[in-house]
Amino acid sequence: MDHDGAIHNRLPRGCRLIDLPVHSDERGCLSLAEARREIPFAVERVFWIYDVPQGAERGAHSHCECAEVVVPVCGAFDMTVDDGTERTTVHLDSPCQGILIPPGLWCQLSGFAPDTVCVVMASHPYSAEGYTHDYAEYKEGAIEVVPYNESLKGVWDGFVDESKNGTFLFRRDYMDYHAHRFVDSSLLFYKKGVLAALLPANYVREERVVCSHGGLTYGGLILSNRISVADTMQVMSCAMDWMRRSLGAERWEYKPVPHIYHRAPAEEDLYALFRQGAALKSRGVSAAIDREGRLTMQELRRRGAKKAASHGVEYMESDDLRSFWTILENVLAERHGCAPVHTVEEMLQLWRVFPDHIRLFVAQKDGCVVGGALIYETELVAHAQYIAASSEGRSVGALDGLFCYLLAEVYADKRFFDFGISTEQGGHYLNEGLAFQKEGFGARAVVYDTYDLKL
Repeated sequence: MDHDGAIHNRLPRGCRLIDLPVHSDERGCLSLAEARREIPFAVERVFWIYDVPQGAERGAHSHCECAEVVVPVCGAFDMTVDDGTERTTVHLDSPCQGILIPPGLWCQLSGFAPDTVCVVMASHPYSAEGYTHDYAEYKEGAIEVVPYNESLKGVWDGFVDESKNGTFLFRRDYMDYHAHRFVDSSLLFYKKGVLAALLPANYVREERVVCSHGGLTYGGLILSNRISVADTMQVMSCAMDWMRRSLGAERWEYKPVPHIYHRAPAEEDLYALFRQGAALKSRGVSAAIDREGRLTMQELRRRGAKKAASHGVEYMESDDLRSFWTILENVLAERHGCAPVHTVEEMLQLWRVFPDHIRLFVAQKDGCVVGGALIYETELVAHAQYIAASSEGRSVGALDGLFCYLLAEVYADKRFFDFGISTEQGGHYLNEGLAFQKEGFGARAVVYDTYDLKL
């Protein structure tokens, strides 16, 4: 058992000591605890334990969803906490210090001193179904965290394909094409020996921050079809604990997969983020068309397409990526002072690996490329990863015609068409002209969020 400050660093996942404020004067001492301050949740139930016979024990269970803060307001006892991997026993003997027991941890109270009174503040009302009393059953159901390595590539990719919110961006051949830029910190999460979730992630040592994932448009937890909200909360708690212990990380930047990419409802991670106190760091606004509720295209966009037709602009799928990339680089340099995220060689490499998911469509005038859109295809979404038109292409309405062609002929059966974000500076600046152009096709806002989570 530990009695010094080092115990903080050896407590199991999500567990921590909480020092409570003390006010002292000649009349005595007063300690207090306020919900959502010292107590990191809204308190739904308070109970107390007393008159415990010598040698008796309490607890010996885990809560599926409920969190608790336990305080010895009088006397002392030992608290054993166990997350299925780590087990620690803490001696508690101060009325101004409690211990946080998060959901999914095994706890047991023993060694009660005479006249001990233990107060417990809980996040949920009592529910008999919310307990696990058998340690073997608990141990079997504990989440196991496995860092990714190359031997797990097949397992990883297979899970991505069967998950409810994974896309080809999470396959290792896509993630690893720029592995030299990132310190991979991806994780796999098993429950009862069955893979339940993945986390594509990298670690930035200088900033002590984990990003999920810094090299991808979106990231976050990739979830199985059977995972529950409670299990997802436990997965996130396990991930946070692993990041603290194994990496020494202090923050987690989390980019959830936007809902339009979900093959089934998959926002368990958003609830888990809320419960962990995550803060919204940035919000990019994209524009997407939903075929099941598409708005009417604006006349301005129709006139642009007619103008392109009158100038003989033609549309087709193409393998001339270099011509399109030259236009793209020029537009980004002239208008935004930046370059594409990918080099043309990197995109050619990805295109060769994912020919069924990456496609280029161009607008040609007099046999020359004057505009184009590089499309990332997933099961539900056609996403315009890069869009650009030369000055000549802009003057003849080439992009209006190109998107009319894509929407009417190529992706008429795709549930969503996503034009990409129209924001900069983490969402604090909206390019209203660009947003207006995309909305003119009948698209409306979908957000790409990034959350900041302190570890």
